[in-house]
Amino acid sequence: MAATVDNLSSHYSYRVIRGFVDANGVQVSFDTVGVIRHIDISDDWTQIIVDWEQDGKTQKLVFPMNAADGPRNNHMRTYFEKGELSLPPREPKSIPEPAAEPAPETPQADPSLDRFGGTHPQEEVMLGPLKVACGCDPVFHRPVWPAVHTSVNACLRCGAVTVTRQIGDDGRFTGDAWTAYWTVPTPQAIADWLGHFPRVAVDHAGARWRWPMSAEHARYPILVYPADTRVSDKVELDALEARLGQEQANQPRAVRLGSACGNIPAVPQGVPEALSAFVLARHALYMRSGSDLDMLKAHANLRSASTELAAHLLLLRPDAYGIMMEWLASSDENTFSAGIAMLRDSRSIFTGPDDPRLAPEILRIMNGLSLEPTDKVPGRTASWYRFEAFLVAIADLGANSAAMLDGLSALMNKVRTKDSVVFDAIRIVINELNGVDNRPPQYR
Repeated sequence: MAATVDNLSSHYSYRVIRGFVDANGVQVSFDTVGVIRHIDISDDWTQIIVDWEQDGKTQKLVFPMNAADGPRNNHMRTYFEKGELSLPPREPKSIPEPAAEPAPETPQADPSLDRFGGTHPQEEVMLGPLKVACGCDPVFHRPVWPAVHTSVNACLRCGAVTVTRQIGDDGRFTGDAWTAYWTVPTPQAIADWLGHFPRVAVDHAGARWRWPMSAEHARYPILVYPADTRVSDKVELDALEARLGQEQANQPRAVRLGSACGNIPAVPQGVPEALSAFVLARHALYMRSGSDLDMLKAHANLRSASTELAAHLLLLRPDAYGIMMEWLASSDENTFSAGIAMLRDSRSIFTGPDDPRLAPEILRIMNGLSLEPTDKVPGRTASWYRFEAFLVAIADLGANSAAMLDGLSALMNKVRTKDSVVFDAIRIVINELNGVDNRPPQYR
């Protein structure tokens, strides 16, 4: 498979902008320049494998997909700066070029998906471009919440639920772009349990235009469908989505998700690790604002499938404001992450964007962040991640009081010579709070 991971593509040169050590102990220093000749994903989807060429010699770099640090899925831009296309040299030919080989055929779906009758296939089945093993029009197919790397999708027409893995080629160098899905054999009891979770539609084009950021900080608009939603045709689907859009327009995401879940049964035996996010989400749905504080904090972590549910419960507590401010100032990364999850959805504990408590305390914490350079990436501060987290939360809140805008302007000048990326992020947030369209001209 010719894979593309974040900004990494085969046959492009890359400059390393943050030194790293791969899973096999291969050390690559800052400012190293090389060419990626091939990218692949391991069969168990746990590792990214890169053939890295320097001075005509190729070495293999291996990166765990879900590592906590270092190059990994959704974080490659932090380590690699993309350069120019660098195709490998072709050997001169003294004979005419042979006729081009026909492009490989795009995998086709099994034509008899109706034979499963809404049950989950117990063998690997090629679905082609379909995500659900049913004979319905794919216009009715939707992802099941929460999102996981091994995807779970359902049909709004017949109710079938299917666990799949994705394969494909972006066609950049082969001229044959395709994406296809294979079913992942899953016991029917587990597939039935997954069917109790809500379906979602994610608008990836609907998020605010900001900057390339950590995956846990990016949020896209969603429409949530209750798990028992069924429609018979496209007209009924359009009417349903229009109604849900109106109902959910002013609802917090946690309320949309929680109200769509209903009564999810106990976790069945044998749920694989690849689907553990569903177990986590189910636990969060049965917590309350008075639940154990440490448990709520763990669930609220931005990288948790249950982050929005737990943050909503924390914000219902009478001591929510004090907890949030204490966590935002914490040096512990997991505690800070839970504080950010609360902050970005904290409208309920403020009187509005002009609440006099908001700007002074947030700006005090931000101004106290270290501006010392990190030894991993020249030109970046050690606190870049925390700056980004605060800025995204402030923008999500729409905290556009004069005190906040003035404080951010002063902070921008403070970091100008310390971290140009943070400097630019502050500028973008100030523009957004002032109603300025940040999109480049070609996207307006």
